[in-house]
Amino acid sequence: MATNLGKVFEEDFQKSATQGAEKIFFTRLKDTFIPPDLRNRVRVTKNDYDCMMFAESHLFTLELKSTKDKSISFQESVIKQHQIDKLSEANTYQGVISGFIMNFREPENRVFFIHIEAFLKYQNIAQNQIKEHTYRSKVNKSSISLAICEEIGIEIKGFKPRTRWHYHLKEFIMEAINTYDTKIQEALNE
Repeated sequence: MATNLGKVFEEDFQKSATQGAEKIFFTRLKDTFIPPDLRNRVRVTKNDYDCMMFAESHLFTLELKSTKDKSISFQESVIKQHQIDKLSEANTYQGVISGFIMNFREPENRVFFIHIEAFLKYQNIAQNQIKEHTYRSKVNKSSISLAICEEIGIEIKGFKPRTRWHYHLKEFIMEAINTYDTKIQEALNE
C-alpha cells in the first residue's frame, strides 16, 4: 500500500508539538475509516477539522492540507465546506485562532498558516473574479497558490534531521497570536 504523504505530514506536525523542548498540547481528531463497499450504506459524522493545539492561553483549531503541487484546490473533495464553516465558527470565540496549515511538499517542503478570515477573503475574490484586490500574485478562481500563501500566511519553518520533518511551532504560535489576537490588537490601537 502506498504511503499517504498527507498523513505523514500530519504525524510530523503532531510530533513537532508534542516532542519539542516546549511541549504544546495537541489533539488530533481521528478520521473514521469506512471500507469502500460500505460507504454508501453507513453514515459517519464528519470531523470539524483535523486538530487542536493549546499554547500561550490560545486554542488553535486547524485543518491540515498537503500537496506536491504549487496550489491547493478549492474543490469540495479537497477543502470541504463544513471545515470552512467550523473553522469560521471557532474563530468567533475570544482566544481562538483558526485556519489552514498548507504544506507544499515540492520542491522545498514549505508550510504556511492561513488564517480563516484571510482564506475566506481570498476565496471570495478568486471565485467571484473580483478584479480590484491587493494581491501581487496571480489570483486563480479554483485554488490557492503557494505564492498567495507567501503573501497572506505565516510561514512555519522546519528542518529535516534525518527522514522526517520537525516544525518550529512555538515561533509560529507567537507570531499568530501577535498577528491575530483581537484583544491584543485592540489594546495596541487604543
